[in-house]
Amino acid sequence: MSFAIIIPAQEKNRYHDQGDLAPFGQTTLLEWKIAQCKEFVELSQINICSDSEVIKEIAQKEGINYIKRKTGLSYKEMIFKSIEAVDVKDIILINTTSPFIGSKIYKNMYDEYKSKKLNSLISVEKKNEYIFFEEKKFNFNDNFTPRENVKPIYIATNGCYIFNRDFAVNNEKFLSSNPNLFQVDSFTATEIKDIKDYKIAREMITMYFQEDLDV
Repeated sequence: MSFAIIIPAQEKNRYHDQGDLAPFGQTTLLEWKIAQCKEFVELSQINICSDSEVIKEIAQKEGINYIKRKTGLSYKEMIFKSIEAVDVKDIILINTTSPFIGSKIYKNMYDEYKSKKLNSLISVEKKNEYIFFEEKKFNFNDNFTPRENVKPIYIATNGCYIFNRDFAVNNEKFLSSNPNLFQVDSFTATEIKDIKDYKIAREMITMYFQEDLDV
């Protein structure tokens, strides 16, 4: 198998008391994400990493792999323990908190990653905005250049990371110093970071299906 998907999942987190099992459409955030992945890969390539027995049961019901997560691990430790559990060349790390990154984006990202022979590729949103860093103007001057002309910034959506497994293990990091960037639009970049984001995302579900059908 050339690559595997890893999806971290928890019953409870900072944005919802049901965590990745929070309701989303007619299902849950986790099952929504699993459904998207099923459109892109074989069941044997999907791995859920969690310490939850409920999530383990979902993985078994869906016919996908379950990686037992030790309680108390940091995010980085959890990722590397998951990497160790799969014997593949490349890893696609996906988070449920980016519900509008679907199978088409995953496929396009992986195709670019393979065709360009990259070590890492991450989903980002490009923004042309006036940025201050450490209370100083970062990408504009006193003349206030029009937004479309300022030097853009790129914000990781946290939705999809693709990287070489051996590179990650040998360097103890899953992104190179200068990772390649895959741009997505602002809708696709939507990320659930708190309860407000979660509520807004639920209101945007209809838009997702319209986008998917090119309506």
